[in-house]
Amino acid sequence: MSTDDTRRDEHLDAAGHAGASETTAADSGGGAVDPGAATTAEDTAATAPAAPPPAAPPADETVGNAPERLVPEGEYEPPEDVQDFLINIGPHHPGTHGVMRLVTRLDGERVAGLDVRIGYMHRSLEKIVENRSYHQVIAFTDRTADYLAAMHNDWVYCLAAEKLMGIAVPERAEYLRVIVGEMNRITSHLMSVGALGLDSGAPTYFLWTFNAREKLVRLFEEICGARLTYVYMRLGGVIYDAPPGWTGRVRAALRDVLDEFPSYRNLFHDNYIWHERSKGVSRLTPEEALRIGAHGPVLRSTGTRWDLRRDMPYSIYDRFEFDIPVGTTGDVYDRTEVRFQEIIESAKIIQQAIEDLPEGPILAPRVPRLPTPAPGEVYARLESPRGEIGCYLVSDGSMKPYRMKWRGASFHNVAMLPALSVGYTLSDLINIVGTIDPVMGDVDR
Repeated sequence: MSTDDTRRDEHLDAAGHAGASETTAADSGGGAVDPGAATTAEDTAATAPAAPPPAAPPADETVGNAPERLVPEGEYEPPEDVQDFLINIGPHHPGTHGVMRLVTRLDGERVAGLDVRIGYMHRSLEKIVENRSYHQVIAFTDRTADYLAAMHNDWVYCLAAEKLMGIAVPERAEYLRVIVGEMNRITSHLMSVGALGLDSGAPTYFLWTFNAREKLVRLFEEICGARLTYVYMRLGGVIYDAPPGWTGRVRAALRDVLDEFPSYRNLFHDNYIWHERSKGVSRLTPEEALRIGAHGPVLRSTGTRWDLRRDMPYSIYDRFEFDIPVGTTGDVYDRTEVRFQEIIESAKIIQQAIEDLPEGPILAPRVPRLPTPAPGEVYARLESPRGEIGCYLVSDGSMKPYRMKWRGASFHNVAMLPALSVGYTLSDLINIVGTIDPVMGDVDR
């Protein structure tokens, strides 16, 4: 007899005993019964045998959500998607480069779906601006947006406000802006490629790049007193001139940084393990890159030569000679190499700017303490380390901006993650996130 038949018989026996007990209780509950009394319908119903219970469901059906029986090993074939499950990466995971949550659906070790959750770092930049004067806004743009490229945040806001007010920036101030802007690009890229090494198991590389970054951060401290959030730009120029000997120290620091690049290549960029983990991973074609809104190093890694410094020049970038590094396949390796080569090109720009640095004022004269530009709207953009950032500014004629809309480069980069990650492994996902180089302050603002 099978296990199912035994269980069914036990079920029927239990039901029979229960029916018999109910009959006995019914018979004895009314006291003694006269043997000669007529049998009533109620008595007949009380003494009738209990109806058999309903048949048990077949073995392959379920009662509710629970199976009727345990499936013996070897008789069960799992569905094709039995390996799919969800895991949360973040929002406090170091691999997400900030407070970003990745709801990841995995098929074994491969990413089958990705839902990017943001908003954990929202600080209301655009609303705060509506309650500050035009000069006061600068203290917020380098703190609430891309804090690894604070010079560029302040710069794009100043470009928009100066266009709105018709302010002409002195030549020396323009050159100083270019110098500190490209220095900030180098420090940002050093942090990006170094953190990628840390994510992929090369902590020594991160320590080396961080040490190189420190040499330039000290020079920021010399010129403006800050190491991360600089507030160096001003409407009409910059707040401080270069201290004596500062440009010479910048050149020396750049030489030290570039002299270490062969060691970086030997340790990480030319490492066989890194090539195996990065080449061919998360490939992106130029057409697909444009379709999903790629820009900055991610777009250039596909072979598209697009850089706002050359294609839509702002400030005085049209006076400098520099190349636009591009990749060929748009994969993880190429995105890293583009940033690595951009450090070298930024150093070229800085060297040219120092050689041509003119004498003169660093701040435009007669900039009002409380500007009240005429009603109007402007948009300014520039090339930050992570791609295009923009500032849309609206004036209603008062001393405060009526509206400001910020275009963050990291926001658009994070939006590309599902298209870049599906089909690759979980370990690839961490490197993919590193190569889009997100800063969550720039995403949430």
